[in-house]
Amino acid sequence: MRKEVVIRFKRLTERARLPRFAYEDDACFDLFSPCDLIIPPGESAVVDLEIASEFPPGYEVVIRPRSGMGIRHGIMIHPGTIDAGYRGSWVVRLFNFGTAPYRIFQGDRIAQGALREVPRVRIVEASTLSPTQRGERGLGSTGR
Repeated sequence: MRKEVVIRFKRLTERARLPRFAYEDDACFDLFSPCDLIIPPGESAVVDLEIASEFPPGYEVVIRPRSGMGIRHGIMIHPGTIDAGYRGSWVVRLFNFGTAPYRIFQGDRIAQGALREVPRVRIVEASTLSPTQRGERGLGSTGR
């Protein structure tokens, strides 16, 4: 039995659409544009989804791109986090890395959200850290 967590959404305008899952077993729910817009190649647009939410502390919603938009059209988003205490309107920034203008219609799916459990983190200053096999080797440390 899967754990169920409730997210309450409030539509801030009449044209806003509530998120929804396309299929019962999907990991993410779809987020919809409340407006028509065109994003020229090499440009970006900020889309106010005109929805606000409430969900339990200890969770976040991660805003992610829809893979089909990126693969087929070169449209990506700036990933984002919605914190449990945030009650404002959700916003998505879309980037057109394609070669043609990209048209979005009201009601189009433009991003997806994933509810994730977030543990409470306690920050502790340390004078030393335990050694690991990787150590301080950073970017590119594993090769191609």
